[in-house]
Amino acid sequence: MANSSHDIDKIAEQIIDYLESKCFENEDSHAIAGYCARVFDGYYCWKETKPGTVVSQPCSNQHLISINKVGLATKFCTENGTWFISPKTHQRWTNLTQCGQINIIDQEATALANQTVQIYDKWFPFIKDASFMGYGLSFVSLVVALVIFISLKRLHCERNKLHINLFISYILRAFMYILKNALFLNGLTMFNDVSQVNGQTKLDYSWMCKVFISTQNYIILSNFILMLMEGLYLHNLIFLNLFSESHGTTVYCLFGWVTPILFIIPWIILKIIFEDTLCWNNKDNYYIGLFLNVPIGVTVIVNFILFIIIVRVLVLKMHFTATFIQEKKIKYRKLLKSTLILIPLYGIPYTVSLVLSFNVHHSQILEIIWLFFDQTFTSFQGLFAALVYCLINSDVRNEVLRKYSSLIDQTDKEFRRSRTISSQTQNISLQNNDDALENLNLFGIVDNETLKNGVHLSTTT
Repeated sequence: MANSSHDIDKIAEQIIDYLESKCFENEDSHAIAGYCARVFDGYYCWKETKPGTVVSQPCSNQHLISINKVGLATKFCTENGTWFISPKTHQRWTNLTQCGQINIIDQEATALANQTVQIYDKWFPFIKDASFMGYGLSFVSLVVALVIFISLKRLHCERNKLHINLFISYILRAFMYILKNALFLNGLTMFNDVSQVNGQTKLDYSWMCKVFISTQNYIILSNFILMLMEGLYLHNLIFLNLFSESHGTTVYCLFGWVTPILFIIPWIILKIIFEDTLCWNNKDNYYIGLFLNVPIGVTVIVNFILFIIIVRVLVLKMHFTATFIQEKKIKYRKLLKSTLILIPLYGIPYTVSLVLSFNVHHSQILEIIWLFFDQTFTSFQGLFAALVYCLINSDVRNEVLRKYSSLIDQTDKEFRRSRTISSQTQNISLQNNDDALENLNLFGIVDNETLKNGVHLSTTT
């Protein structure tokens, strides 16, 4: 093994020497007065560059391969015609933050690297298009659902207040994704910060792009925490407040919007002090990234645990109640089915994605699968939430139809009066019913068919 390691090191040195010699071939014929001189930084060759310009080149080439296959290495030629010198090392510095670990490869490894690049080039556009479509559909469906909840007064209740806040976080997340694709060049920097100087690309990373990335991260954190609040509210409704929905959701909503500030502000401060590079969309410092990754990971794990607890208890309840009342058995079966559909939307898939994320570097195929699963689920999740909580919810659908009928028949005052009295009677009946399943129906995870007989009896009393 020692000899093998020594041979690898020797080959690497030979390749570096070759790259350096190629860099300085005919150097005198390329020298330009006042420009930054041609230089080899140990990995890359940087040609003569005009003062005040940032030049870039791909991290990976036929002799080098980086962890980030699509990253760029950049180098800054200062206004006085010298390459930027790091204040820490007092040496000329190349920005390799997008590259990650760089490996020197031989021709055989080069062929493998090219194959890897081809795989990513093939699937990345597909994943990006699927994500864009998902966010677009989510944005439209969530706006429609939000308009329905806000415009119909009979849908103004505590559970829907929490749903509305979750919808707003989904809408903002989708909007920021779409806006980033419109404003950023390959997700690296804003188009306004890119310029061409004498055929060379100059990249500036303004404070605007850093504010944008910070805002996007805040919205993502809020979205995850509000999903946790939805799961926690459902848990408390079932176990701690089974017979009433009177508890307010203001605390849940405030927690969802305020808590991320406690993480995003330290993240911004640490970025300014220790990693003020690019548009803050790089994740080279592991410990700074924890301020974003830890709260997201905690919400995913806690939501998954709540899912397991709820399903377990509901299965036990269904088993015991079926012995006494057949009707209860049917109700709990429908409740269990609805819960199994609803909870995984913000529990199990994220948990699977979290587990896969620790193993993606072992296989290119696994990494592609993980990216597709994670990105498509994330982008379509807002659509799922809008459908389950609003668009295909039986209570919401019935109220929309009632409102539509009321508008159509508004010229018939007596009919409208009788409809209003009937609707108010049904509303009082539902609010005063002591059945826990009806509270869960108000939450939006059980259809009206299960409760049809009970509501009918109440409205005819």
